[in-house]
Parts: sequence; structure tokens; C-alpha cells
Amino acid sequence: MRRHETTSRFRPFTRRLAVLLITIAAGLGLGPVAAHADTWRTATGSGWGSTPDTASAAAQSSARAELTRQAAALGEVCTGVTSSATLSYTVPSGGGYVYSGTATGSCAPAPPSPYTVPRGATARGEGRTYSLARDNGAARARADILVAGGDCTGYQVTNMAQVYTAPDGSWYIYDVTVSATCVR
Repeated sequence: MRRHETTSRFRPFTRRLAVLLITIAAGLGLGPVAAHADTWRTATGSGWGSTPDTASAAAQSSARAELTRQAAALGEVCTGVTSSATLSYTVPSGGGYVYSGTATGSCAPAPPSPYTVPRGATARGEGRTYSLARDNGAARARADILVAGGDCTGYQVTNMAQVYTAPDGSWYIYDVTVSATCVR
């Protein structure tokens, strides 16, 4: 009899533990992994053209653009996009066609950009014209950034300082600063 009393005392604890474990498991299932699951999205658009083919292409392009816009607004990128179009209206004189387009794709959060390190470099450029001096300096600065940053994107000339211009305008020297965002 004593053994039965001990077992029944632990039943409420066992039930609470089971409920807690089920709750934790459900929470993990709805956590970050589930939040990054792909989602099928569909968008529509319309297009006009003088031939059925051009109208269909315009409608599908419009639907694809709308799908891309919707995904971008949600921070997503869509892959495996397919599109189709159906005739909505024919101009009575035969002068045009209106199609409705639909685009569907698997959309997921965009991967984080590997370009996170800002870099900048200044280099001297020389040339027979102002633009040649600028371009030569920018090319050297970009090369310096690449050496340090590996793979880079978003190059911009952020500053130019005139060093020398020949009195007759036959030679220009500029210090050119370029910035970019790099992988390292």
C-alpha cells in the first residue's frame, strides 16, 4: 500500500513535466527555423500589346515585377518563379489585346549580405585631361581596396583633391578617394 501512495504523489509532477516538455517542443517548432521557411507567393498583373504574344509577355512581366516588389517589401527573395497569362480583352477593331498575368514563386528571407566591412583608399591619378586623371586615380584606389578587402561592391568616388594642373592645361594630377563595402 505504501508503494501505491508514493507513485500517486508523483503523478501530478509527471503530468506537469510532460506538459512543460510538450510546450518547449512546440515552441522550438515555431521558432526561428520555422520563421525562415519558404513561402509560396502569387502576384498578378496585366499587360497590353498589339499582338497576343506581346500582350501575354507584358502581362507576365507585370506579374513578375509585382511578385518581386511584394517579396522585397517583406525582405524576401523569390526563386523558381513561373508565370502565365490569359486573354482578358480583345479590342473590337483587332488593334490590341489585354492579358492578365499571374506569377508564382517560392519566397524566403534574403540571405545576409557578406559585404559588411566599409573600406576606403586614396590614390593619385594623372592624365592629359581632368577625367583621365580622375579615372586613373579611382582605378588605383579601387585596386588598393581590393587588396585589403578581397571581394567588394558599391564603389564610389567620395573625394577628389586637385594636386597640380599644368599652366597650359596639358596635364592634371588629382588625389582621388574611393569607398566600397567589402567581405573583409
